[in-house]
Amino acid sequence: MTNDQMEQNPLLYIAQPNGKQIQAKMQSFAVQKKEIQMAAKKQQDVKEKKIKEDVQLQEEEDSKQDKRKSFREMTIEEKLFYLTNLPSQMPTMKCEIVTNDGRIRGLIESVDDDLVKMKTFQSPYRAEIAVSTIKDIQLKGF
Repeated sequence: MTNDQMEQNPLLYIAQPNGKQIQAKMQSFAVQKKEIQMAAKKQQDVKEKKIKEDVQLQEEEDSKQDKRKSFREMTIEEKLFYLTNLPSQMPTMKCEIVTNDGRIRGLIESVDDDLVKMKTFQSPYRAEIAVSTIKDIQLKGF
């Protein structure tokens, strides 16, 4: 750029006041050393590697998500794990547990070792069921 282009008076005044000339002292060029350029290239390479790794991780996660089972295909242990570890945004699911003795409807509260603790809809309102006696678990809604 030439000196004439850099040293111009402001153009926003309607009535230009008489004042002294504005002198612009600006940097006209920059010098960059090779070390800085090499460091920038290394940072860019590291970023590209991270992006490639992230893409690979996302592809692996997508393949894992494709292998998700429906609730009916899960084993009893998987169903119990699913029902006790629901995300906080989801309400607890009503379910019906089929055992050797009969059917119990309610909400699964927790699973401790070989015991399932439930809140039932009928009296006595609490039930403890051994996992070994469970034949099936069916979802009944929210």
